[in-house]
Amino acid sequence: MTRKFAAARKSDNATALFEALKTAVPLQLINVPATKYPTAPASLQELRKGISTMTELFTSDERAGAKKTSRDDVERELMSVMNTLSNRGFAFADLPLMFAFEQNRTQHLDTVTQYTRAANANTETLSAKVATWFADITAVLSVAKVVGADVMADAASAPNKTMAALGIDLHVREKLTASAQAGVPVMAAGRGLMILKTAKIDALSLDLGDVELAAAMALFQYFPDPIEGATMQSAELRFGSIVLRTDADGVVAYREAVQSNASGLLPHTALIAADGKALAALQTKIDTRLSGLDYAFTNAAGNGGMTIEERRLRDFGKSAVTTH
Repeated sequence: MTRKFAAARKSDNATALFEALKTAVPLQLINVPATKYPTAPASLQELRKGISTMTELFTSDERAGAKKTSRDDVERELMSVMNTLSNRGFAFADLPLMFAFEQNRTQHLDTVTQYTRAANANTETLSAKVATWFADITAVLSVAKVVGADVMADAASAPNKTMAALGIDLHVREKLTASAQAGVPVMAAGRGLMILKTAKIDALSLDLGDVELAAAMALFQYFPDPIEGATMQSAELRFGSIVLRTDADGVVAYREAVQSNASGLLPHTALIAADGKALAALQTKIDTRLSGLDYAFTNAAGNGGMTIEERRLRDFGKSAVTTH
């Protein structure tokens, strides 16, 4: 079942890409097991305190010095310690409640651990498959910069991926040296063009923003369902210097930025969340974090004097939250 979500902007290309991806890579989640942290008995703290007292009595320096280990000695000490606790009001009758609680607690924690490991492993597997699928799409964008729009338009009309790749390859050989040709993902671009054709997406209308948004939709879909008692590890996809990261709040685009003499990734835009309110809250969280920093995103000029909102509007356009 597809999760409902709100997107930072509307993009028919991104939506079509997302639908094509779901057909190629089923975004199946690990089912959340039915488990709940058990209710502790009212006397749990007193019971644990009594157990600690018994342990202290059994391991006292006096007993260790005497080294009494015969059966009679152990039995005598056991009775002595239990008698001492009984005289202090220890509720032996409540011990089965504590034992049942500890057993149920251990079982719950084991179930949570097993689910978390399986869910995180599933996320990593899906991220690898999704990244591989999108590599063919981004190849279309990168190859278009080499051969130009006309060549890509001709290749897009080819009947299959092999013919599309051959058409591109002819022009790559004309334009580039032999050493440079090796770095051009011709075959991947051919596959990508056929994916776009099947999805009814005009290859010339596609841009990296569409790809990022489609990938964010995917990340949000296969991020694991929550389980009580655990925090799922974040998942991410990288497109060049741009990293998409998702957690329980939603998907955020991180971009390279310079801060004083350091550089690294900073959150830039909230792309996907459960609804419009959650998306706005996530963007506010990002803006608050950035407001206290002196930085400039490295993929754009003139960042220094611009506000966060101006930077975001310039890089992403005037967006409208879209609910899916």
